[in-house]
Amino acid sequence: MNNNESEPSTMYIGNTRTISNECLVEYCSKFGLILDCSRRLLSSEQTYLVDFTFVRFLNVQSALKFLSTSNHTLNNGITLDVRPFNEILHTAVPLYVDRKICIENLPGHISLNDIKKYLRTFGTIKQATSETNDDEQKYIYIEFELSASRNKLLKGKIKNHRVRDHNLEILPLLRPTDVDLHTIKEQETATDDSNILIHLEREYNLKIRQKFDFIENEISELIKQKRQNYEHMKKMIP
Repeated sequence: MNNNESEPSTMYIGNTRTISNECLVEYCSKFGLILDCSRRLLSSEQTYLVDFTFVRFLNVQSALKFLSTSNHTLNNGITLDVRPFNEILHTAVPLYVDRKICIENLPGHISLNDIKKYLRTFGTIKQATSETNDDEQKYIYIEFELSASRNKLLKGKIKNHRVRDHNLEILPLLRPTDVDLHTIKEQETATDDSNILIHLEREYNLKIRQKFDFIENEISELIKQKRQNYEHMKKMIP
């Protein structure tokens, strides 16, 4: 692994709260071999406030190739917020997550439209979604167009935000600097040959399987075509 801190192989990827690690690995693997994709630094109690994932490439070259792509938009329309790991260590670096909040413990009589109507007084809303977890707890996620709008909401003169006689419980989504990043830093300077070999073997086996699948499909198409030709010739014979 590369020990040069100016060129880390670990990427911060934001806007991933609703994206599974499997989907993220599938996308990132287009740029190089992935050694790790995880939110494991966070406690389970924080999960609903986490909107980022750390992806570790096999080498710096793959990471730089990933970074050099200006737009990372997935098939579902979600645009990823991609940053090198060292960059997100600074709290002044703007991230998508700086524009987002979560409102929890909402009673059933308060709708998403009620919340949007109130929050528009603080700034333009880019996206708003309502979700219910397995325990039937209702959450509303809001993304403003500007981080200044969220700051006005959270740090402004109004301390208690009420909608239909209910005090809103508003939480900012976590920044990566809100959690312990020590493990990630250690990974950047650690070399785990056995782990790399396992991933290389998986990658090799996958490519071999893809080759076999391609050949199998080609043979199937050829046999199908031959069978069609044979049936056509039979019809022509009196």
